[in-house]
Order: sequence, then structure tokens, then C-alpha cells
Amino acid sequence: MNLESLANELLLDLFEYFSSVYLLQTFYDLNTRLNNLILHHFQSHILNFQSVSKYDFDIVCQKYLPSISDRIISLRLSDDDDTPKQIDLFFSYGLSFNLFSHLKSLSIYHVYSLNSLKRITNELLYLPQLTHLKITRHTIVYNEIYDIGIIDPIGRFPKLAYCYLDIINDNDCYFLTPSMISSSLKYLSVPYLDCNINQLIYLIKYIPYLQSLNIRIVDHATISQIPTIIFLSIKKLKVLFFGTLNAMKNLLQTMSNLENLKIEMESTYIDGYQWKTMIENYLPNLILFQFKMSTSLSHQQNKEEKIDEILNSFRSQFWIEKHQWFVQCYWISADTSSVVYVYTLPYAFADFFYIGDVRLKSTCPNDNQYWSFDAIHNLYYGYVSYQNLFLSHIHLDNIHYLDLTIPFDESFWSMVTTLERLNSLNIVSYGNMNPIDIHSKLQILFDRSPHLHSLKFFSWFAQDEFPFDIKHPSIRQLDLQGPNIVYNQQHCLKLSHSFIGQQCEVLFVTVKQRTDIIDLVNNMKNLRALIVQCTKPVLMQKENENLIEWLQQHLPMTCSISNSIEVSNSIRLWIR
Repeated sequence: MNLESLANELLLDLFEYFSSVYLLQTFYDLNTRLNNLILHHFQSHILNFQSVSKYDFDIVCQKYLPSISDRIISLRLSDDDDTPKQIDLFFSYGLSFNLFSHLKSLSIYHVYSLNSLKRITNELLYLPQLTHLKITRHTIVYNEIYDIGIIDPIGRFPKLAYCYLDIINDNDCYFLTPSMISSSLKYLSVPYLDCNINQLIYLIKYIPYLQSLNIRIVDHATISQIPTIIFLSIKKLKVLFFGTLNAMKNLLQTMSNLENLKIEMESTYIDGYQWKTMIENYLPNLILFQFKMSTSLSHQQNKEEKIDEILNSFRSQFWIEKHQWFVQCYWISADTSSVVYVYTLPYAFADFFYIGDVRLKSTCPNDNQYWSFDAIHNLYYGYVSYQNLFLSHIHLDNIHYLDLTIPFDESFWSMVTTLERLNSLNIVSYGNMNPIDIHSKLQILFDRSPHLHSLKFFSWFAQDEFPFDIKHPSIRQLDLQGPNIVYNQQHCLKLSHSFIGQQCEVLFVTVKQRTDIIDLVNNMKNLRALIVQCTKPVLMQKENENLIEWLQQHLPMTCSISNSIEVSNSIRLWIR
């Protein structure tokens, strides 16, 4: 069947299965009809440059974007390790946000340099149609001038409804606020911005129609105050809270129309009686309530008795019958551990840490009702030397990221019943394991993880060699860096000629000498990004710059090479 014989509706349905970059490269400029259909497709779909090859990025930016930029409504850029320097390259091609006159959604991930941040901040003012904005940075890139500058123009976007910024604040003398009132912003997420209650009130005054807020509160107020203002528009609050009970009261009193409250407390414990009083007094419309908090027990206290005391405060008619909000305690039975974690059921947080002989107890009358922890996407499973049969009823079926210490006990498989959704695996070798055991443990995990994309293998021991003969059909990213792991020429050749090396697209590795970098690039045909340290000689900043110059002379001109800001001797290459 001829492609052009298909109806427009069928072609648009077909486009759904292609990435935006592939769609442009394959079908654009074949004829006017396909061009119009592709432009129609981009009226409701994102142009996504995340995790693309440099070749594809160069082609689309230089050949297609100049003529279609005013038809793009959603754009995503990324400076992550698989696309290093992408944002700088985007602007270096003569592209500017002022060409995207109809852009409504902009997502920029892992911004890696201050210059990029400054350029983005300036360019944002060219986007008056923007309704959705998300910007995240590499964790090391921080500059207070950027944080002040990036939140300042929020009120200047007349249509901005959703905004996610990873701004922070470490200056007690200056708090970040927009320079103008935003009448359009309804959803604001600033999860790393520390503020006290008064600063929060000052911020929200500039966003009078805000409905949903994600923020971090740090407030150690000793006095409960009557609020000077109540924000009736806010229906949903997600907060990481560091503070006192009185500060919590002050916070909740300002948002009496809350329907959804999700709160994580790192250093504060509030019992069920206190929560009940606050909810009845301040939050009459609350429907969904999720929390996670912890408390420490003294060694003189009987653990079981204290756990019962905690849970009894959540066993009243208010909790069990009226709202059906059930609470669970999680603790390690060992005498050396004094921390008890207390959280609502079902468990509502993405991260879960397991180590040691864990015990669980809840207020739920049906013990089998909440054994499935579907919200947990990231599991950190530490080394244990014995099997914990107590966890055999827990089911973790939705794990996307797994940090696992090997060897691990059989309790792991009784708890993690499937790894169908696992995308990223971080293996930590505990002790000096022989290669056969490492291979065996990895292969068992691989066989149960059909969609695994990223693998990190970490060991403190130089003799813990990665098993090059291991196979997995979908792994495309390998991180083989460790504090004492250095790959010489022989190791690099073994890796580059292995099955997993031949399919690898993104590699993190430490090599002995600079010629090893060239060997990896030339022999690993699918490698498109390389984050590499070179240990010989021990490089200072000037030698690192000399290494970049040397690599530029020995690699194709299309290869992008830059310093890493995360590790002093590291180089980032975007190869092909």
C-alpha cells in the first residue's frame, strides 16, 4: 500500500508511533501534504530533544527548525549526560526563543552551565504565549543571581498556568518573589525553595489564583499565630516540612480550603491527636491526606509499647470510620536502631529505603489490604545477611529505579515480585565478590528486567571486574566508574567488543590514558555520549584543557567536547 493513499486521519495516527525527531527526518519535505500533516501533528505534540543523537539534533536544528519554529507549541531541551552541551549548541545554531512565537510549553532539563542559565532567563521574555514552564538544573549549578532572575518574570507571562522551577534560597536577607502579580498562574512547584510561613505568605500574595503548591517549609516558630490572610484558592498542597508544631498550625490556618494535603516531615513528629485537632479546626474540606514522618525512641523505651502508643493516637473514630485514613509504622527491630517511620496507607511516596530486620504494624483492620506499594518507584535495598520473612507479604510491583547491594537475600524476591517496569539499575558490590558470583547475580536480575535501559556497576574494589560477557538486549547506558576502577587498553578493548559494549549508547568510565578514549569512540559504533576521566597523568585544569585540545585534533569536528563540572578530571563528549 502506498503511504500517500492513506487518509489524513490514519497518517496522523501513524505519526503517534514515531519520535518527533524521526518524524521530521523521515517525512518532512517529501511533499506539501505530509508537511502540513506534520505541522498539524506538532499543534498537539512536543518537539522532544531529550536523549537524541547529536547527528539527529544537528540536522533538525539546522535544516528544519528555522522554517517551522513558529509552528511549534511545545519544546523540550536537555543538558543531561546523554546530550551534553545541547542547550549551548541550540543557541549556537542561531536559534532563539523569539522564533517560537506560538510556543506554549517549554521544558529544559539538567541545565549544566551558568551561561546557559543566563541565556535561558533572558530568552524567556520572548515567549508571551507560554502556559507551561519547567526548568531543572544539574545539582552543582547554583547561582543566587539566576534564582532571583528566573522567578522575577513569572508575572510577565500573561498566560502562564503551570510552573516548575528548582530554585533555592540561602540568603536570609532576600527572599525570591515575582516583580509583578500573576493573574494566570494556578500550579506552582518549587520543591527546593526554603521559606518560612511569613515568606510563603509574601510569595503567594503575588499569585492570587494559585490552586496547587509544592514547596519546602523551614520554620521553627514557637508561637501559634492567627493568620493575617487566608488563601482560599489553594486546594492542593505538597510540602517538605522542617519545623515545629506551632509552625504547622500557622501554615494550615492560611489554607482553610485545602482538599489535598501531602506532607513529608524530616525532623518533626505530630501524633494522631494533634493532627485531628488541626484538621478539625483548620481544614474542614480536607479529602485526601498523606504524610510520612519519623520519630526517635530512647533506648530506655520498650519498642513494641511505644509503637502501640503511636498507632493508638490514630485509632479514633475520626481516623478509622469517618475518613478511613490508616497509618503504618516501619522500624528496624535491632536494638541499635531507634528510628520509627510513620506514614499513611496506601504508601504515597516514590522512594523506599530498606536495610536490616524490618517490622511493620498498622491501624488498618484488614492486614492484607495495603500490602501493594504501587507508589514506590525508587527502591534502595541495602545489604542484609539474613532473610526477612516478615516482608514476604509486601509487594513492590512498580519499581522504575533500583539501587541494590549484592549479594542480596531471598527476601528481596519475596518483596519485589516483578521488575517489568525497571528502567535503571544501580548495583553496589558489597565486599570482594568473585566474578562468577557477580555474573550470576546480574544475570538473574537481567532475566527479570526486560525493559532495563541503564546500568551502573559500582565497587570499592579494583578486582571486582564488570562481567563483559553478560548480555541484555535493551541496556543502552553503562556507568562503570568507581573510586578505584580504572580501565586500561585491554579492558577498553574487551568492553568495546563485548555484546553490551557494542549496543551501548552512553558510557561513564575512567581510563588510564587518552588514547583509550579514542579507542572507545572508534570501536563502540553506537556510542553517542561518553563521560570519561583520564588518570594518566593526573590532570589539573590546564592539563584538562590540553586534553580537550588533543581530543579535538583526533576526533571528528562534529564531536562536542567539554569539561565536566561534577568531577574535576572528567570530560563530556557528545559524539554522534
